[in-house]
Amino acid sequence: MKKKKRMLNAFGEYLEKRSVNKAQVCKRTGIHPTRMTWLCYAPVLYIRSNELQLISLAINVDVCKMQLDLFGELKLKEEFTPSEQLTNNISKLLSDKNLINKNNITDKDIERIALILPFCIKEKVESEILQLLGLKRRSSRIIMSLKVCIEAGLLTSHMKNLEGNIVSEYVLTDFGKQITGIDLK
Repeated sequence: MKKKKRMLNAFGEYLEKRSVNKAQVCKRTGIHPTRMTWLCYAPVLYIRSNELQLISLAINVDVCKMQLDLFGELKLKEEFTPSEQLTNNISKLLSDKNLINKNNITDKDIERIALILPFCIKEKVESEILQLLGLKRRSSRIIMSLKVCIEAGLLTSHMKNLEGNIVSEYVLTDFGKQITGIDLK
């Protein structure tokens, strides 16, 4: 029966490329040989910063260069989903206009606004907006959210006589379309 050959990970390859004697590094750093083997062969590398520092000193390599060589390909997540981008745009706009503090707008309110705005590309009555949000009745938070959207210039409100009842209709403004990223064409 053949023994399965273990593969070096990036750290093990880094030490091998520099012809490092791991036993010597263990003696100099105080890192147990079993731990050193694990650091060199484990498929997922979890190296502590103090181990990285000690090993870099033992092999006479700058710790920053060593870290950059090992982990330099890591990048921050810079892409936002469209809904995250919309939420960020709304938060920034309302914050710039000081409407968040003035009206005690919460994160939940901003999430609701992010749902309402694209929905109101065409005129919608309050009952349709409540249905979108899964609500049966108007609440003070919903009224405040709609009021803030109007004050920020994202929505316009019109009163309409619908089957003998006067209802408010909301529609997205051109500025609201710009914020939501909806084409103006």
